[in-house]
Amino acid sequence: MAIHQPLIERPKASLCKTLSLVLISFAAVISTTLFAIHSIKTTSFSTSALSFPPHICDQSIEKESCLAMVLETVRGLSTTTVNEVDHHDILKTFLEKTTSKIQEALRMANFVSRRINNNPKDRAALLDCAELMDLSRDRVMDSIVTLYLKNLTSHSHEDAHAWLSGVLTNHVTCLDGLEEGSFIRTIMEPKLEELISRARTSLAILVSVLPSKSEANEPSNGDFPTWVKAGDRRLLQALAKDIKADIVVAKDGSGKYKTVKEAVAAVPDKSTSRFVIYVKKGVYKENVEVGKNKKNVMLVGDGMDSTIITGSLNVVDGSTTFNSATVGNNKNGYIS
Repeated sequence: MAIHQPLIERPKASLCKTLSLVLISFAAVISTTLFAIHSIKTTSFSTSALSFPPHICDQSIEKESCLAMVLETVRGLSTTTVNEVDHHDILKTFLEKTTSKIQEALRMANFVSRRINNNPKDRAALLDCAELMDLSRDRVMDSIVTLYLKNLTSHSHEDAHAWLSGVLTNHVTCLDGLEEGSFIRTIMEPKLEELISRARTSLAILVSVLPSKSEANEPSNGDFPTWVKAGDRRLLQALAKDIKADIVVAKDGSGKYKTVKEAVAAVPDKSTSRFVIYVKKGVYKENVEVGKNKKNVMLVGDGMDSTIITGSLNVVDGSTTFNSATVGNNKNGYIS
């Protein structure tokens, strides 16, 4: 009987060892779980330490996306407490990051457009996107420069709001121009969706810093908003014959140019003063584009029934919707 005793005792020892291992493993799992919970709490605390002003995304239609983007931006700031983080600092940093995102999308649009010469329609759509992104990058940069001004006014905020609204429109216009299910849309859509979300977020942040009541929206003298300069008010109120034009366009040859397109091309680039083009009575069958470098251009005619500019570009003939405008304008200060 004694011979078999060890055979009976060994399973007990093995069982004790197994139980010990199970208990150790269980303790390890519990410790790991508690550590994970502690880590999550610590992370949450760290995130809350990198807090930002409340209600910053209240006006966003994509609130969760807006908050995520704002949090990412705040983490990149040197300041780490709620009292040190300012809406303007968040917006400036966010917009600076946005310019690099736009540049990435622009490079992709140009890269793809150079490799699809066999599909003119898709290539034209990508070239439109490239132009729109180029404009958007300029608008974002204009907004950043404005936000860095020491003495921000309600007009400064309104300018930035108009520019960033234009950026959002540009991104949506680009996406709308890419055919559903097409190869180029598959490539471009993720980047464009991100740019659209960023544009919406930038507007939400800007709205959170706008004055509650902006004088820019209040009429001056019952006729014009306050941002319309006195000289421009006089031009808008004057008769065509009383306006001193810088260039005259006439189909009969009595002016310097016979087409509006030629006159626009002659406008000095980046003019800081108002440049008036007087277009005499007649029907001008052309499509006119006032390019990004043609600033402060004003077109004046002899009346809506006398001076007529009419283009014929359309999608059926191979033009994109974006490029089918009779008179298209891409820069500041345009009046007609």
